[in-house]
Amino acid sequence: MPATEPSSIAAQPGWKLIFVGPQGIRAGWRLLIFIALLVAIATPLHYSLGRVLPKLLPHGFTVTTVVVGEFLQFGVVLIASLIMARFERRSLAQYGLPLRLMLGKQFWTGALWGFVMLSFIVAMMAASRAYSLGALALSPLDIVKYGLGWALAFLLVGLFEEFVARGYLQFALTTGLGFWPAAVITSALFAAGHITNSGENWVGVVEIVLIAIFLCLALRRTGNLWFAIGWHMAFDWGESFFYSTPNSGIHATGHMLNASLMGSKWLSGGTVGPEASVFDLLVTVAGILLLARVYPKAKYPAVSEGYETTAPIPSRANPEMV
Repeated sequence: MPATEPSSIAAQPGWKLIFVGPQGIRAGWRLLIFIALLVAIATPLHYSLGRVLPKLLPHGFTVTTVVVGEFLQFGVVLIASLIMARFERRSLAQYGLPLRLMLGKQFWTGALWGFVMLSFIVAMMAASRAYSLGALALSPLDIVKYGLGWALAFLLVGLFEEFVARGYLQFALTTGLGFWPAAVITSALFAAGHITNSGENWVGVVEIVLIAIFLCLALRRTGNLWFAIGWHMAFDWGESFFYSTPNSGIHATGHMLNASLMGSKWLSGGTVGPEASVFDLLVTVAGILLLARVYPKAKYPAVSEGYETTAPIPSRANPEMV
């Protein structure tokens, strides 16, 4: 949306200043519009499919149920974001999702980070006798089938969870508060969305907040969500399928190993899995420090309504403006 001159803002009636800032409609009102769109799109889907899908889909944490559920949820957020992009005369790239970079270098770099970080956690759990690989649980053909199936499922999980938490929501809050105050809010909401996961405990919730901060830093330093989406996919895939541990307290149908967790729940994460292990806390903190070092320059815009007139929101012509 075109910027509004400061002099014209000052000349507006007082009631208009509540709704209009230097960049047009203020962030809070745009967020309310976005939330209203989410509700308006999701409600008819819920009532039309809510009774049908449970009868058609298999029970439990399966590839099919995750693919269908996450695809629908991501679709709702994507449609709402496209409407806001049209309304604000912006692009999805400015909300952190440049389609031209889809599954590109940043995505696979993030995936490598996610799998390596998880592998360090599992290695420390194994060294402390809190984790055992066990034997293969699947035939070679099923390993390929479920490996690819869960990769697709967790790609959709990454797309939905990253875009809903750090897409338009992060962008709009950033324009009103600045990047890191917005990141604190989105990280808290991200953790709140996982509290109801089966078997979750306070250690796991603290870890989810740290992971959210890590992923916000990835957004800030890479300029978009593709690193975070790749990280999210690989970490969940490694947990649920490759290392075959609980993922937030849930066991996936079709995991590769008959792995087991044992000993102290502080080391193993107990019924929650690696996300509630103290090793996860250590690795995530180390990941935050390393990420900040490897990606030293901020690329995601950090503007607030207090100084938007001197640091405008990036336009399509200059998407890298900070």
